[in-house]
Amino acid sequence: MPEKDRKPIVKTLSSLEDTARLASGFSRILETGDVLLFTGEIGTGKTTFIQALARDLGIRERVTSPTFVIHTIRDSGRIPLSHVDLYRLNNDDEVECIGFEEYYDTAVTVIEWADRYSRFEPPYVELHFEYGSREEERIVSILPNGGDWNERLKDIL
Repeated sequence: MPEKDRKPIVKTLSSLEDTARLASGFSRILETGDVLLFTGEIGTGKTTFIQALARDLGIRERVTSPTFVIHTIRDSGRIPLSHVDLYRLNNDDEVECIGFEEYYDTAVTVIEWADRYSRFEPPYVELHFEYGSREEERIVSILPNGGDWNERLKDIL
């Protein structure tokens, strides 16, 4: 589907519990090799979503955003979780030096600040988080790109 024809699915999350429920839905459909790209301002819920996702995948380790280490692997769940944070990187060349794509075939990969890199190749799902009108409210735009994501997302959205 051409880029201009793709339409995001927009969800309003009224609470942290809503964010956790959406993450739980994703955890049920995720498979090894899936890539989720997260964007949005600081504090809009990217890490909160990933923490809930990790919990529902059975990850027992504490999950925090790897802002300073850039990349972590959590492998105590039903599927390993490759967690990448591109916040401190400045361009595509710096991103490619960290080698996180080595884990695409063996884990679910979640990437915070994905808009810092322009060379992602489908299939993946983009999740863009924004502040809502109320304090805990968040707006998430979910945009599938390639693969069977459109079909799989129907099951949870």
